[in-house]
Amino acid sequence: MRPLRLPILSLCLAVLAFGMLAPALFAALQGNWLALQSFLVCAAFTGFASAGTAILLGAKTGNGAARGELRALVVCWVLVPMFAALPVWLSMPVVGPWGAWFEMTAAFTTTGGTVFGEPDKVAGAIHLWRGMVAWFGGLVTLVAAAAILAPRNLGGNEVAVNSAHSINAGGQFGGQMGAAVSIREQKAARLSGRLKRSIQVVLPIYVVLTAVLAVLFSGLGQTGLAAAVHAMAIMSTSGISPYAAGLAEQPGIGIEAAAFVFMILAATRLTYKGQGGPRRRWHRDPELKLMALLVATATLALFLRHWLGALTIDLGDEPSEALPAVWGAAFTSLSFVTTTGFESASWHTARDWSGLANPGLILLGLCAIGGGAATTAGGIKLIRGYALLRHGYRELERIAQPNSVLATGTRLRGILSEGAFLAWAFVMLYVLAIFAALIGLTISGLPFQDSLVAAIASISNTGPAFPLISPGEFDFGRLTESQRVILAAAMILGRIETLAVISLFNTDSWQQFSTRTKNHWN
Repeated sequence: MRPLRLPILSLCLAVLAFGMLAPALFAALQGNWLALQSFLVCAAFTGFASAGTAILLGAKTGNGAARGELRALVVCWVLVPMFAALPVWLSMPVVGPWGAWFEMTAAFTTTGGTVFGEPDKVAGAIHLWRGMVAWFGGLVTLVAAAAILAPRNLGGNEVAVNSAHSINAGGQFGGQMGAAVSIREQKAARLSGRLKRSIQVVLPIYVVLTAVLAVLFSGLGQTGLAAAVHAMAIMSTSGISPYAAGLAEQPGIGIEAAAFVFMILAATRLTYKGQGGPRRRWHRDPELKLMALLVATATLALFLRHWLGALTIDLGDEPSEALPAVWGAAFTSLSFVTTTGFESASWHTARDWSGLANPGLILLGLCAIGGGAATTAGGIKLIRGYALLRHGYRELERIAQPNSVLATGTRLRGILSEGAFLAWAFVMLYVLAIFAALIGLTISGLPFQDSLVAAIASISNTGPAFPLISPGEFDFGRLTESQRVILAAAMILGRIETLAVISLFNTDSWQQFSTRTKNHWN
């Protein structure tokens, strides 16, 4: 039997079992025999679990049913962190089983929240494992976006599914997977074939970019462990770090500049396009344009407030602080809009320059919007924000000129018709999900403001935002088990997306809904 014809859960567990050997070897080199034994035992157990699920579920796979594929994906997001948490729990019993499960759920969903109050005291093998699980979760996200969500018009693809340009530019990963197939043909294709095409495109680029970034970090002065973990964290947009301060622990403009470039690469689907695609699409991509606009707006708002909004505060006018303030605001803004969550070493300078104690609303808004569709970034997605902006501009144009004719061509016609309607529907579901998590956290005893920050940080898969923005200076390690369960469920929901969960219950109704919206807006 070919490996890719195995159930998705079996494949993930097999990769997980093989990956446990790396931190086991690292623990052996450090002389941490408890971690070595824990990872070896858990690797054997996870391998047996993979074989068992392959035998149990193997006969039920291969039909490519949409509901079955989505259900398998949801089960994967729920169960894989349980197996990944076993070596963490055995190596550090003090965190408990729930704490270890939450830690791995945050890593596998590329959220990046941590229960470790003092990461500097955690074994290096555990930090390496956290980074590897997050990196693997990012790979699963990319492959699933192309092989499972895109053929079902989910994950942001529903916005522009009727635009021929958008589909060919990446909505269906047509150019990436080396075969110009239609939506109907992709639906009919076997899951193993779609997985193979997706992995052939995503995996080499994902691995090479991670390796290059790790080498850059190492050459700029970071230790081998920190360079590897930070590189995996940036490419998976998880924000995981072996240090409490993240990248800011070892300040350097070279390190942050390299991270800045690779965060952009990680948050756009154009990175995983085929080599034959035209280069001009990089500077014409609407998601990249909107990302640049958001980062520039946030940076200017923080920088100009030094003169416009803080006149009564004696901030000083040191010219030497101007450039660090701009860079700190720009880097942190990009980090949050890509849902990575790393803080610049100059972020405190940017805060002091603006006169704001903690501009949390700006950062929360950025991470709620999120990065590009079909990437490891979470949030609402830039393509949906772009659709809403274009539709709003079009409506204002119609108010000024009621008899005007839409003349945008096929490139934007799908976005301006039912695409904006579906984007708005997703935004409403996104807000309802935040509201549900907020109510659950408030009932469990967490203050309202902290609950709001934690809910948005979890659903947008930006875990570092919670301890950075929380007005009560909370972190995930101080929460109760019930609160962690609520946030873990929000992380999984944010990674899978609400539309995919709805379509899981009735995929036929989702397809009919998508078709009806086209007729409604036309």
